[in-house]
Amino acid sequence: MKRLLYILLGLLGLTGCEHFIGVAEYGVPHVSFSLKARVVDEAGKPIQGIEVRTEDGDSFEYKTGFSDYLGYIDAYGGFWPGTEHGKVQFVDIDGEANGGEFETLTLQLENVTQNEEGDGNWYDGSYSVDMGTVTMKLKEKSEETPN
Repeated sequence: MKRLLYILLGLLGLTGCEHFIGVAEYGVPHVSFSLKARVVDEAGKPIQGIEVRTEDGDSFEYKTGFSDYLGYIDAYGGFWPGTEHGKVQFVDIDGEANGGEFETLTLQLENVTQNEEGDGNWYDGSYSVDMGTVTMKLKEKSEETPN
């Protein structure tokens, strides 16, 4: 009986303190961010295998952060607040495959839509952007001279 009383008082004590000390949250501040684009070469041909990253090099974790065989990217991830106002990079990670080796392209995010407000705590909201068609240039081949 005494043990049951201690358990009940302990539970009541912990739940009764919540409004005095707040609710503990674990994690880091973040935003949810989705990006859509179509990646093509200078001739308008779709490029497969192009990765989209934040300017800091963070990858999109969910869905796909890579262009498909039609050049479409539909990427989603959780990032630091402020990412939605930064830049993204389109990176050729497969080299000569899929039409040649392309230069990394860095673009400022514009016309970002806020889809959801933050909760006032760790979550700063949900954002999305449709970048339309993104055109990448082939890298210039350097001429190597034999020694």
